[in-house]
Amino acid sequence: MKHTHGEEALVLVLLACLTACTDPVTTTTGPSISADVRTEPASNPERAALTRITRLIAVSMDNEPARQQLKRDLKAAPFREHKLQLGTYLHSRDGRTLLDRMVAAGGATEREVLATLSAVRPLEFYMPVAKHRESWTGSAEVLVVSQLDESEPIVAFDQSGTEIALNLKVPPEQPTLSIVPVETRFDEPMAAAGSKNVRDNGGNSIGTLERIIPNGSSLIACGETCGGGGGGSTTPPIPPGLYLEFSRILDMKEPWTRGDPEIEVHIQGPRDAASPTSGIDLSCSGEHAAQYQKVFNQDNGFWEGRVMLFSRDETNAFIGKFSEGFHVLFWEDDNDPCILKLDSNTLVGVLTSTATATSTVAIKVLPGATPGIIAAVFLGSFFASAGDWLLTNDDFVGAAVDQAAAGYYYPGNTHVIMDGTTLNGRATLVYRQ
Repeated sequence: MKHTHGEEALVLVLLACLTACTDPVTTTTGPSISADVRTEPASNPERAALTRITRLIAVSMDNEPARQQLKRDLKAAPFREHKLQLGTYLHSRDGRTLLDRMVAAGGATEREVLATLSAVRPLEFYMPVAKHRESWTGSAEVLVVSQLDESEPIVAFDQSGTEIALNLKVPPEQPTLSIVPVETRFDEPMAAAGSKNVRDNGGNSIGTLERIIPNGSSLIACGETCGGGGGGSTTPPIPPGLYLEFSRILDMKEPWTRGDPEIEVHIQGPRDAASPTSGIDLSCSGEHAAQYQKVFNQDNGFWEGRVMLFSRDETNAFIGKFSEGFHVLFWEDDNDPCILKLDSNTLVGVLTSTATATSTVAIKVLPGATPGIIAAVFLGSFFASAGDWLLTNDDFVGAAVDQAAAGYYYPGNTHVIMDGTTLNGRATLVYRQ
């Protein structure tokens, strides 16, 4: 979000006014600010405005009616982690209680508070840590934190307005509200008929909204290989294709301030026969994948099930043109689902180091053969002319590499997930005929 010089000057004037008008009792600043928690200088108007909004919300949490109203509104939000779009919420009737408290805490007008908020990119507001969300009943001991970009420190305040030091890698025990740039698709709420709020402390806490999965079924039938079993029913056949059936990710590349990760698995390979060393995105599997067979949701370090990565038709069309395989890459998506943002080239060096260390960072599917998936050499020539799809700001989690080629052995798994030369997990990839 860009602002003109005049807009930045107006924001700074409003911030100065809000600061000058604040009740002196709530202006204490913690004497020790860690490297993870730091107020940005006024030369960054957006960061200064977000810090001010964060503090106003934190100070507003000293009011019992405001806390209870916020808890109810968060619980009513039809998203897994019960997120609110902060700007929309504060402009709504439901957000009036919180906005009034912020105005009173800042000693400013409603227009000035909303002008400060408008100086920041769109924000979402929620309790990202499941333990907090599922236990907080609206009690007074609640913190408020904010962060603009994942690479930046977080800013945190308690309800007295004191800035406190928190560990960016480990959430505090104290219930914490987080304000971060929007990642949620607020135009796609979870359907009431297909979801259920769980672990909400008997209705007294916010809880977590989960999809209802009918017993004995899934998006893709598991058959005998997924366990369970039992007689009396006929299991539909599994559509042929390449599947992910297990993944263990060590570093999800998502700080606790931003809640559940959004893991996606992308198939990426050559653009066309005329450009065999230039790659494109061939397929995406994730929570918001376009094809229902490719929908899955990995919210923590472990996932087990069956999700299609590449259909039989896609596989056959690919191997009919190319013989050196493709990449299976894991991402934590920070932008539009299943769309990689092309802003930086950090991935090129990471994949180069993986290929150098393991001699492969690609797979090749051999329909009808045993084994059906082998290590491939696509990346060996790819780096001679890297394609634009490698230039991204989304968080790269790792590439699936044949575990034997990488020097690892995990019974029951077929591949390891390598982030450069660092082991970042393991996976089971299977081609179902």
